[in-house]
Amino acid sequence: MYDLVIIGAGASGMAAALSAKKENPKAKVLILEALPRVGKKILATGNGRCNLTNFSATPESYGNPFVASVIKQYPPEKIVSFFSSIGLESVSDSESRVYPMSNMASSVLDCLRFEIERLGIEVLTETKAESVKSVNGIFIINSKMRTKKLIVSAGGKASPSQGSDGSGYELLRSLGHRITPLYAGLVQLTVKENLRTLKGIRVKAGVTLKNKSGKALDSSSGEILFADYGLSGIAVMDISRSVKNENCICELNVLPELSAADVYTFIERSKKRNPSQSAEDALTGIIPRMLGHYLIKMVGLSADIRLSELKEQQIHSLADKLKHLTFNVTGTKGFDNAQITVGGAEVTEFNEATLESRKVRGLYCTGEILDVDAPCGGFNLQWAWASGIAAGTAAAKSL
Repeated sequence: MYDLVIIGAGASGMAAALSAKKENPKAKVLILEALPRVGKKILATGNGRCNLTNFSATPESYGNPFVASVIKQYPPEKIVSFFSSIGLESVSDSESRVYPMSNMASSVLDCLRFEIERLGIEVLTETKAESVKSVNGIFIINSKMRTKKLIVSAGGKASPSQGSDGSGYELLRSLGHRITPLYAGLVQLTVKENLRTLKGIRVKAGVTLKNKSGKALDSSSGEILFADYGLSGIAVMDISRSVKNENCICELNVLPELSAADVYTFIERSKKRNPSQSAEDALTGIIPRMLGHYLIKMVGLSADIRLSELKEQQIHSLADKLKHLTFNVTGTKGFDNAQITVGGAEVTEFNEATLESRKVRGLYCTGEILDVDAPCGGFNLQWAWASGIAAGTAAAKSL
Protein backbone atom coordinates (compact mmCIF):
# COMPACT_ATOMS: atom_id res chain seq x y z
CA MET A 1 0.00 0.00 0.00
CA TYR A 2 1.32 3.45 -1.00
CA ASP A 3 0.14 6.83 0.14
CA LEU A 4 0.65 8.27 -3.33
CA VAL A 5 1.45 6.80 -6.73
CA ILE A 6 2.36 9.01 -9.67
CA ILE A 7 1.98 7.58 -13.17
CA GLY A 8 4.63 9.10 -15.41
CA ALA A 9 8.14 10.33 -14.58
CA GLY A 10 8.16 13.35 -16.87
CA ALA A 11 8.41 17.01 -15.88
CA SER A 12 5.08 17.31 -14.08
CA GLY A 13 5.28 13.84 -12.54
CA MET A 14 8.66 14.42 -10.92
CA ALA A 15 7.62 17.89 -9.75
CA ALA A 16 4.51 16.32 -8.20
CA ALA A 17 6.52 13.65 -6.41
CA LEU A 18 9.03 16.11 -4.96
CA SER A 19 6.32 18.53 -3.83
CA ALA A 20 4.28 15.79 -2.20
CA LYS A 21 7.26 14.41 -0.31
CA LYS A 22 8.32 17.86 0.91
CA GLU A 23 4.76 18.62 2.02
CA ASN A 24 4.41 15.26 3.81
CA PRO A 25 7.85 13.70 4.46
CA LYS A 26 6.32 10.55 5.98
CA ALA A 27 4.25 9.80 2.88
CA LYS A 28 5.16 6.65 0.97
CA VAL A 29 5.48 7.87 -2.62
CA LEU A 30 6.03 5.83 -5.78
CA ILE A 31 6.63 6.99 -9.37
CA LEU A 32 5.78 4.56 -12.18
CA GLU A 33 7.56 5.03 -15.51
CA ALA A 34 7.07 2.92 -18.64
CA LEU A 35 10.49 3.72 -20.11
CA PRO A 36 13.85 2.40 -18.82
CA ARG A 37 14.79 5.86 -17.51
CA VAL A 38 12.93 8.84 -16.09
CA GLY A 39 12.60 12.23 -17.79
CA LYS A 40 13.54 11.30 -21.34
CA LYS A 41 11.38 14.04 -22.88
CA ILE A 42 13.02 16.71 -20.71
CA LEU A 43 16.32 16.04 -22.47
CA ALA A 44 14.81 17.01 -25.83
CA THR A 45 13.25 20.30 -24.73
CA GLY A 46 14.71 23.63 -25.81
CA ASN A 47 16.96 21.93 -28.37
CA GLY A 48 18.73 20.11 -25.55
CA ARG A 49 18.94 23.22 -23.36
CA CYS A 50 15.56 22.88 -21.58
CA ASN A 51 13.63 26.12 -21.66
CA LEU A 52 12.44 25.80 -18.04
CA THR A 53 9.88 28.60 -18.06
CA ASN A 54 9.27 32.13 -19.30
CA PHE A 55 9.10 35.17 -17.02
CA SER A 56 6.33 36.61 -19.21
CA ALA A 57 4.06 33.60 -18.60
CA THR A 58 0.70 34.66 -17.16
CA PRO A 59 -2.72 32.93 -17.11
CA GLU A 60 -3.54 34.86 -20.29
CA SER A 61 -0.63 33.14 -22.09
CA TYR A 62 -2.70 29.95 -22.26
CA GLY A 63 -6.02 31.23 -23.54
CA ASN A 64 -7.66 28.96 -20.99
CA PRO A 65 -9.14 30.36 -17.73
CA PHE A 66 -8.70 26.97 -16.06
CA VAL A 67 -4.96 27.56 -15.58
CA ALA A 68 -5.36 30.87 -13.71
CA SER A 69 -5.36 29.51 -10.16
CA VAL A 70 -2.33 27.25 -10.63
CA ILE A 71 -0.25 29.80 -12.55
CA LYS A 72 -1.02 32.47 -9.95
CA GLN A 73 -0.04 30.08 -7.15
CA TYR A 74 3.16 29.03 -8.92
CA PRO A 75 4.29 31.78 -11.31
CA PRO A 76 7.64 31.58 -13.15
CA GLU A 77 9.50 33.18 -10.21
CA LYS A 78 8.38 30.33 -7.93
CA ILE A 79 9.43 27.74 -10.50
CA VAL A 80 12.91 29.30 -10.60
CA SER A 81 12.97 29.16 -6.77
CA PHE A 82 11.81 25.53 -6.84
CA PHE A 83 14.78 24.59 -9.00
CA SER A 84 17.18 26.66 -6.94
CA SER A 85 15.99 24.71 -3.89
CA ILE A 86 17.09 21.45 -5.52
CA GLY A 87 20.47 22.78 -6.64
CA LEU A 88 19.79 24.11 -10.14
CA GLU A 89 20.50 27.76 -10.93
CA SER A 90 19.10 29.42 -14.04
CA VAL A 91 19.52 32.40 -16.37
CA SER A 92 17.09 34.26 -18.62
CA ASP A 93 17.53 35.70 -22.11
CA SER A 94 16.27 38.89 -23.77
CA GLU A 95 12.92 37.23 -24.54
CA SER A 96 12.34 36.23 -20.88
CA ARG A 97 13.02 32.55 -21.57
CA VAL A 98 14.65 30.78 -18.64
CA TYR A 99 17.38 28.15 -19.08
CA PRO A 100 19.60 26.20 -16.66
CA MET A 101 22.86 28.03 -16.00
CA SER A 102 24.72 25.04 -17.44
CA ASN A 103 22.72 25.48 -20.68
CA MET A 104 22.10 21.72 -20.66
CA ALA A 105 18.81 19.88 -20.24
CA SER A 106 20.69 17.00 -18.65
CA SER A 107 21.45 19.26 -15.66
CA VAL A 108 17.71 19.77 -15.09
CA LEU A 109 17.03 16.05 -15.18
CA ASP A 110 20.02 15.21 -12.97
CA CYS A 111 18.97 17.68 -10.27
CA LEU A 112 15.44 16.25 -10.28
CA ARG A 113 16.77 12.69 -10.07
CA PHE A 114 19.23 13.52 -7.27
CA GLU A 115 16.47 15.14 -5.19
CA ILE A 116 14.09 12.22 -5.76
CA GLU A 117 16.80 9.88 -4.52
CA ARG A 118 17.68 12.12 -1.55
CA LEU A 119 14.07 12.25 -0.37
CA GLY A 120 13.63 8.49 -0.64
CA ILE A 121 10.96 8.52 -3.34
CA GLU A 122 10.60 5.10 -4.90
CA VAL A 123 10.89 4.89 -8.69
CA LEU A 124 9.80 1.89 -10.69
CA THR A 125 10.89 2.06 -14.36
CA GLU A 126 9.88 -0.21 -17.25
CA THR A 127 6.51 -0.51 -15.55
CA LYS A 128 3.51 0.67 -17.54
CA ALA A 129 0.20 1.37 -15.84
CA GLU A 130 -2.10 -0.85 -17.88
CA SER A 131 -5.19 -0.49 -15.71
CA VAL A 132 -6.52 1.54 -12.79
CA LYS A 133 -9.57 0.83 -10.65
CA SER A 134 -11.01 2.76 -7.73
CA VAL A 135 -12.42 0.45 -5.05
CA ASN A 136 -13.72 1.80 -1.74
CA GLY A 137 -11.50 4.88 -1.97
CA ILE A 138 -8.36 2.92 -2.84
CA PHE A 139 -6.77 2.87 -6.31
CA ILE A 140 -5.60 -0.48 -7.65
CA ILE A 141 -3.01 -0.29 -10.44
CA ASN A 142 -2.34 -3.29 -12.70
CA SER A 143 -4.46 -5.41 -10.31
CA LYS A 144 -1.69 -5.45 -7.68
CA MET A 145 -0.41 -2.03 -6.55
CA ARG A 146 -2.63 -0.11 -4.14
CA THR A 147 -2.54 3.58 -3.25
CA LYS A 148 -4.62 6.09 -1.31
CA LYS A 149 -3.99 8.92 -3.78
CA LEU A 150 -3.18 8.80 -7.50
CA ILE A 151 -1.68 11.44 -9.79
CA VAL A 152 -1.81 10.78 -13.53
CA SER A 153 1.11 12.60 -15.17
CA ALA A 154 1.41 10.33 -18.21
CA GLY A 155 1.68 13.10 -20.82
CA GLY A 156 -0.20 13.29 -24.10
CA LYS A 157 0.42 11.66 -27.49
CA ALA A 158 3.23 13.92 -28.74
CA SER A 159 6.67 12.33 -29.27
CA PRO A 160 5.66 8.75 -28.38
CA SER A 161 9.29 7.61 -28.64
CA GLN A 162 9.94 9.73 -25.54
CA GLY A 163 7.19 8.04 -23.55
CA SER A 164 4.01 9.97 -24.40
CA ASP A 165 1.97 7.29 -26.15
CA GLY A 166 -1.51 8.48 -25.13
CA SER A 167 -2.15 5.52 -22.82
CA GLY A 168 -2.95 7.86 -19.93
CA TYR A 169 -6.11 8.96 -21.70
CA GLU A 170 -7.45 5.41 -21.63
CA LEU A 171 -6.80 5.19 -17.89
CA LEU A 172 -8.81 8.37 -17.36
CA ARG A 173 -11.62 7.18 -19.61
CA SER A 174 -11.83 3.99 -17.55
CA LEU A 175 -12.32 6.18 -14.47
CA GLY A 176 -15.17 8.09 -16.11
CA HIS A 177 -13.38 11.15 -17.47
CA ARG A 178 -14.04 12.70 -20.88
CA ILE A 179 -11.17 13.31 -23.31
CA THR A 180 -11.55 16.15 -25.80
CA PRO A 181 -10.43 15.64 -29.45
CA LEU A 182 -6.65 15.29 -29.73
CA TYR A 183 -4.40 17.05 -32.25
CA ALA A 184 -0.67 17.42 -32.76
CA GLY A 185 0.62 20.80 -31.55
CA LEU A 186 3.90 22.69 -31.94
CA VAL A 187 4.50 20.70 -35.10
CA GLN A 188 5.53 21.32 -38.70
CA LEU A 189 2.93 21.84 -41.45
CA THR A 190 2.73 19.95 -44.72
CA VAL A 191 1.60 21.87 -47.81
CA LYS A 192 0.36 21.05 -51.29
CA GLU A 193 2.99 23.21 -53.04
CA ASN A 194 6.44 21.86 -53.98
CA LEU A 195 8.96 23.72 -51.82
CA ARG A 196 12.09 21.71 -52.59
CA THR A 197 13.86 24.75 -54.06
CA LEU A 198 13.25 26.64 -50.80
CA LYS A 199 14.45 23.86 -48.47
CA GLY A 200 16.61 25.26 -45.67
CA ILE A 201 15.76 28.94 -46.19
CA ARG A 202 14.90 30.85 -43.01
CA VAL A 203 13.06 34.17 -42.83
CA LYS A 204 11.39 36.28 -40.15
CA ALA A 205 7.73 36.54 -41.10
CA GLY A 206 4.21 37.11 -39.95
CA VAL A 207 2.05 33.97 -40.20
CA THR A 208 -1.72 33.77 -40.48
CA LEU A 209 -3.73 30.56 -40.68
CA LYS A 210 -7.03 30.96 -42.52
CA ASN A 211 -9.88 28.69 -43.51
CA LYS A 212 -10.87 28.38 -47.16
CA SER A 213 -13.34 31.24 -46.83
CA GLY A 214 -10.58 33.57 -45.65
CA LYS A 215 -11.43 33.75 -41.93
CA ALA A 216 -8.32 34.00 -39.73
CA LEU A 217 -7.99 31.01 -37.39
CA ASP A 218 -4.67 31.84 -35.74
CA SER A 219 -1.62 34.05 -36.18
CA SER A 220 1.96 34.41 -35.00
CA SER A 221 5.26 35.96 -36.01
CA GLY A 222 8.89 34.93 -35.90
CA GLU A 223 11.19 32.56 -37.71
CA ILE A 224 9.96 30.46 -40.61
CA LEU A 225 11.93 27.52 -41.99
CA PHE A 226 11.05 26.18 -45.44
CA ALA A 227 11.29 22.42 -45.88
CA ASP A 228 10.68 20.05 -48.78
CA TYR A 229 7.44 18.86 -47.13
CA GLY A 230 6.21 22.33 -46.14
CA LEU A 231 6.80 24.82 -43.32
CA SER A 232 8.56 24.75 -39.97
CA GLY A 233 10.03 27.25 -37.52
CA ILE A 234 8.70 28.62 -34.23
CA ALA A 235 6.07 30.92 -35.78
CA VAL A 236 4.58 28.10 -37.86
CA MET A 237 4.64 25.65 -34.97
CA ASP A 238 2.83 28.13 -32.75
CA ILE A 239 -0.18 28.23 -35.12
CA SER A 240 -0.14 24.48 -35.85
CA ARG A 241 -2.50 23.86 -32.90
CA SER A 242 -5.30 25.35 -35.05
CA VAL A 243 -4.80 22.96 -37.99
CA LYS A 244 -7.64 20.60 -37.19
CA ASN A 245 -8.58 19.65 -40.73
CA GLU A 246 -6.97 19.90 -44.16
CA ASN A 247 -8.95 22.89 -45.43
CA CYS A 248 -6.54 25.63 -44.36
CA ILE A 249 -4.41 28.31 -45.96
CA CYS A 250 -1.14 29.46 -44.41
CA GLU A 251 -0.32 33.04 -45.37
CA LEU A 252 3.17 34.48 -44.85
CA ASN A 253 4.20 38.10 -44.71
CA VAL A 254 7.90 37.61 -45.49
CA LEU A 255 8.66 41.33 -45.11
CA PRO A 256 6.75 42.32 -41.96
CA GLU A 257 8.86 45.44 -41.45
CA LEU A 258 7.91 46.87 -44.87
CA SER A 259 4.54 47.83 -46.35
CA ALA A 260 3.50 46.78 -49.88
CA ALA A 261 4.10 50.41 -50.92
CA ASP A 262 7.64 50.22 -49.48
CA VAL A 263 8.35 47.08 -51.49
CA TYR A 264 6.96 48.70 -54.64
CA THR A 265 9.19 51.73 -54.07
CA PHE A 266 12.24 49.50 -53.53
CA ILE A 267 11.69 47.69 -56.85
CA GLU A 268 11.01 50.94 -58.71
CA ARG A 269 14.17 52.49 -57.27
CA SER A 270 16.18 49.43 -58.30
CA LYS A 271 14.66 49.64 -61.78
CA LYS A 272 15.74 53.28 -62.21
CA ARG A 273 19.24 52.58 -60.90
CA ASN A 274 19.92 49.46 -62.98
CA PRO A 275 17.17 48.67 -65.54
CA SER A 276 19.15 45.78 -67.06
CA GLN A 277 19.39 43.96 -63.74
CA SER A 278 17.28 40.83 -63.37
CA ALA A 279 14.34 41.03 -60.99
CA GLU A 280 15.76 38.04 -59.12
CA ASP A 281 19.08 39.83 -58.53
CA ALA A 282 17.28 42.98 -57.39
CA LEU A 283 15.17 41.10 -54.83
CA THR A 284 18.31 39.71 -53.11
CA GLY A 285 18.53 43.13 -51.48
CA ILE A 286 15.52 42.30 -49.30
CA ILE A 287 14.95 38.50 -49.35
CA PRO A 288 16.99 35.32 -49.96
CA ARG A 289 17.71 34.72 -53.67
CA MET A 290 15.85 31.41 -53.98
CA LEU A 291 12.77 32.90 -52.32
CA GLY A 292 12.87 35.73 -54.85
CA HIS A 293 13.15 33.17 -57.65
CA TYR A 294 10.12 31.31 -56.26
CA LEU A 295 8.04 34.49 -55.95
CA ILE A 296 8.79 35.60 -59.50
CA LYS A 297 7.53 32.25 -60.79
CA MET A 298 4.49 32.44 -58.47
CA VAL A 299 3.29 35.66 -60.12
CA GLY A 300 3.71 34.12 -63.57
CA LEU A 301 6.90 35.90 -64.67
CA SER A 302 9.96 34.52 -66.42
CA ALA A 303 12.76 33.63 -64.02
CA ASP A 304 15.23 35.83 -65.92
CA ILE A 305 12.98 38.86 -66.49
CA ARG A 306 14.77 42.22 -66.38
CA LEU A 307 13.63 45.13 -64.26
CA SER A 308 13.16 47.21 -67.42
CA GLU A 309 10.59 44.66 -68.62
CA LEU A 310 8.46 44.85 -65.48
CA LYS A 311 5.14 46.62 -65.90
CA GLU A 312 3.58 48.58 -63.05
CA GLN A 313 0.97 45.90 -62.34
CA GLN A 314 3.66 43.19 -62.25
CA ILE A 315 5.62 45.18 -59.67
CA HIS A 316 2.44 45.54 -57.60
CA SER A 317 1.90 41.77 -57.91
CA LEU A 318 5.42 41.04 -56.65
CA ALA A 319 4.98 43.45 -53.75
CA ASP A 320 1.62 41.92 -52.85
CA LYS A 321 3.02 38.37 -53.00
CA LEU A 322 5.83 39.31 -50.61
CA LYS A 323 3.19 40.47 -48.14
CA HIS A 324 0.70 37.66 -48.81
CA LEU A 325 2.52 34.45 -49.78
CA THR A 326 -0.03 31.64 -49.44
CA PHE A 327 0.26 27.88 -49.17
CA ASN A 328 -2.43 25.19 -49.11
CA VAL A 329 -2.03 23.26 -45.87
CA THR A 330 -2.59 19.52 -46.21
CA GLY A 331 -1.97 18.66 -42.56
CA THR A 332 0.83 18.39 -40.00
CA LYS A 333 3.80 16.10 -39.46
CA GLY A 334 1.76 14.35 -36.78
CA PHE A 335 2.28 13.25 -33.21
CA ASP A 336 5.64 11.62 -33.96
CA ASN A 337 7.10 15.06 -34.65
CA ALA A 338 4.92 17.17 -32.34
CA GLN A 339 6.16 18.77 -29.12
CA ILE A 340 2.77 18.88 -27.42
CA THR A 341 -0.76 17.52 -27.62
CA VAL A 342 -3.70 19.85 -28.20
CA GLY A 343 -6.73 18.51 -26.32
CA GLY A 344 -6.87 16.11 -23.40
CA ALA A 345 -8.80 15.49 -20.20
CA GLU A 346 -11.79 17.86 -19.98
CA VAL A 347 -10.64 20.51 -17.50
CA THR A 348 -14.11 21.32 -16.17
CA GLU A 349 -14.02 17.89 -14.52
CA PHE A 350 -11.10 18.96 -12.28
CA ASN A 351 -10.70 21.42 -9.42
CA GLU A 352 -8.77 24.37 -10.90
CA ALA A 353 -6.76 25.00 -7.69
CA THR A 354 -5.78 21.45 -6.67
CA LEU A 355 -6.25 19.59 -9.98
CA GLU A 356 -8.22 16.91 -8.14
CA SER A 357 -10.90 15.13 -10.12
CA ARG A 358 -14.47 16.21 -9.46
CA LYS A 359 -15.57 12.69 -10.44
CA VAL A 360 -13.13 10.47 -8.51
CA ARG A 361 -11.94 11.59 -5.10
CA GLY A 362 -8.19 11.26 -4.60
CA LEU A 363 -7.41 11.33 -8.35
CA TYR A 364 -5.32 14.21 -9.72
CA CYS A 365 -3.99 15.08 -13.17
CA THR A 366 -1.06 17.24 -14.25
CA GLY A 367 0.70 18.61 -17.29
CA GLU A 368 -0.07 17.69 -20.84
CA ILE A 369 -2.70 15.04 -20.13
CA LEU A 370 -5.09 17.90 -19.31
CA ASP A 371 -6.59 19.98 -22.12
CA VAL A 372 -4.06 22.82 -21.70
CA ASP A 373 -1.50 24.00 -24.23
CA ALA A 374 0.55 27.11 -24.99
CA PRO A 375 3.02 28.57 -27.52
CA CYS A 376 6.75 27.85 -27.76
CA GLY A 377 9.06 29.57 -25.32
CA GLY A 378 8.84 27.74 -21.99
CA PHE A 379 5.10 28.20 -21.44
CA ASN A 380 4.25 24.48 -21.66
CA LEU A 381 7.00 23.50 -19.22
CA GLN A 382 5.84 26.28 -16.90
CA TRP A 383 2.44 24.56 -16.84
CA ALA A 384 4.07 21.15 -16.32
CA TRP A 385 6.07 22.26 -13.26
CA ALA A 386 3.29 24.42 -11.79
CA SER A 387 0.57 21.80 -12.21
CA GLY A 388 2.84 19.09 -10.82
CA ILE A 389 3.67 21.14 -7.74
CA ALA A 390 0.00 22.08 -7.22
CA ALA A 391 -1.28 18.50 -7.50
CA GLY A 392 1.56 16.96 -5.47
CA THR A 393 1.11 19.47 -2.66
CA ALA A 394 -2.67 19.07 -2.61
CA ALA A 395 -2.52 15.27 -2.67
CA ALA A 396 -0.02 15.18 0.22
CA LYS A 397 -2.10 17.62 2.29
CA SER A 398 -5.20 15.46 1.83
CA LEU A 399 -3.58 12.28 3.18
